[in-house]
Amino acid sequence: MRTVLSFVFAVTAALLLWSCSKVNADLALDENSGVSGSITRFAVHNGYMYALNPHQIRTYSLQNPDKPQLVHTLNTDYGLETIIVYHNTIFLGSRTALYILGISNPAAPVILSRTERQDELLGGCDPVVVKGNYAFSTIKIIQNVCGRVNVRSALLVYDVSNLSRPVQVGSWPLDMPNGLGYAGNYLFVCDEGHDHVLVFDISDPRDVKPTNYSFPLNDPIDVIALDNRLIVSAKTEFRFYDISNIASIQPLGRIAK
Repeated sequence: MRTVLSFVFAVTAALLLWSCSKVNADLALDENSGVSGSITRFAVHNGYMYALNPHQIRTYSLQNPDKPQLVHTLNTDYGLETIIVYHNTIFLGSRTALYILGISNPAAPVILSRTERQDELLGGCDPVVVKGNYAFSTIKIIQNVCGRVNVRSALLVYDVSNLSRPVQVGSWPLDMPNGLGYAGNYLFVCDEGHDHVLVFDISDPRDVKPTNYSFPLNDPIDVIALDNRLIVSAKTEFRFYDISNIASIQPLGRIAK
């Protein structure tokens, strides 16, 4: 919880930096939207909170915010790691698969599909972000982080145009990836192994390409992209960047954790 609250504080600080540096900047967030990193274990949407434990997603009604009420529990395989809500659909990253959940009834999510994963990728932590018909997920398999010795880590790309039948359409080998996020046609991936934030061109999600726009940062953990601003959470600090010119990413400031 401390990590989540710290990241929320960082987002607030980033918005203040943004408004001070760009007076006419607009950030439109409706009542059903929110901003978070890719490594989070709960999400709030349409008056409900969805929270993960290792093998369940629990739904709480926030009709009375002072007394959240558990209204539904959905069991899954063991190893749930991360959750995001995108276009009224829940995407769960686990150590074994990517889950897609329907919330046409927001009080009772249902599993629409579950991907299969190659044996060498089983057991990896996997945050996920979604853009249009494609989901991007980093798989990190390393001793003392996910509980097993490193076999293979990667960036995986899924076509999720059919929510009931997601298809893996791409893979890119990585070292020790953590969280990820995107702005426009660029995907930012925290690579702790190389102490860099990697930047990929995802204009064609089926043919993801690395770029020369990556930049160094010690132990990056997660990112939030807000239009022309990027917030990076590292182990000891939050860093803020201007990404309005992707070919010349500029640092804006930092906040110690």
